[in-house]
Amino acid sequence: MLRTLLCLCCLLLLPAQLSAIPRSEQELARIADKLTQTSVTYGSIPSLYRPQYTRVVDAALSIGKDEPVFVVRLPDGYRIYPQRIMVWHQVVNELIDDHAYVITYCPISGCLAAYDAGMGGVNLIFDIEGRLFEGNSILMDRNSGSLWVQMLGIAFDGPLRGRGMPLLPVFWTSWNYASRSFSDARVLAPPLESKKAYGRDPYGSYQRRDSYYQNDILIYPVSRLDRRFHRKTSMLGLEYGDLRVGIDIPYVKRNGAVNFFMGDKALVAVHDTRMDTVRVFDRRIWDKPSLFIKETGRLKDLGTRSYWSDDGRCVEGNLQGASMKELFGIYAMWFAWFAMNPETLILPGPGEVDKALLADVPPGQ
Repeated sequence: MLRTLLCLCCLLLLPAQLSAIPRSEQELARIADKLTQTSVTYGSIPSLYRPQYTRVVDAALSIGKDEPVFVVRLPDGYRIYPQRIMVWHQVVNELIDDHAYVITYCPISGCLAAYDAGMGGVNLIFDIEGRLFEGNSILMDRNSGSLWVQMLGIAFDGPLRGRGMPLLPVFWTSWNYASRSFSDARVLAPPLESKKAYGRDPYGSYQRRDSYYQNDILIYPVSRLDRRFHRKTSMLGLEYGDLRVGIDIPYVKRNGAVNFFMGDKALVAVHDTRMDTVRVFDRRIWDKPSLFIKETGRLKDLGTRSYWSDDGRCVEGNLQGASMKELFGIYAMWFAWFAMNPETLILPGPGEVDKALLADVPPGQ
């Protein structure tokens, strides 16, 4: 992954990549020239450090079943971060076994990303800086004062310029699904000393079409827009080598399973109905790519007619016991993903496998 400890000298040696990803010291420096000033100042949105948690059964007393939550897989298990809390803090700094992790959320761009923030033995601690780049939050680490683009996980200014952080697995779902799937998870609790109105979202509601999250209005300008999707369509963004793909999450949920190629990599995007989220897997099994469909709600590969769970494990058939490698990315609204990745591939798009090839014909017919 590009984000994995990229030093500046490594950036200079990388082959040509997507134009929005910085490839040189000059391109990194230009990010600083394109920042958008906002009314937010450093410190006015307080990040959380080693926050408090509660149990699922207790959190259920105050969280509505349809409220969005973020599920993150950390070394000590899954944790659930309610959006109603994240919108007020946007950054949660975790420390597990003396190693740092950071969960970040930008409500303006709908960008959700979690990173391994332990860098060379130094545990980075992050805050919201206040400015934006292409509608996306700028972070500042307290350790060095370096500035980072939240969506990229790359520092563009300061002593750590050119360094990057590895992504962590994260899922965007609703409380109803998360609480049932991860009943033993720890749930982020509001700070006891805070007086913020955690039951009110200053940007509106993801459940209301007239709120910022659903309308066509951009609060801050971006350098480029694209009309292939509604500006605030929920996208899952992945990177593979020099390629980026933006996956239309509602499209995958409607289809159940979507087979596609990203360069030479054969992938499948699956609607995980247990968590009501989209997951992406490498569909090359035992060196041969398979094609998948959803049959009466079950994931099925057409080559061996085996059945798979929505988390990529074969549970019935000739391939029972096999599993597919999962790929993780970030979540963002379409306008923000495209502004940062103008040469992105898209799904649905030319890389999708023709649906005519997905007819489930029994062997011998």
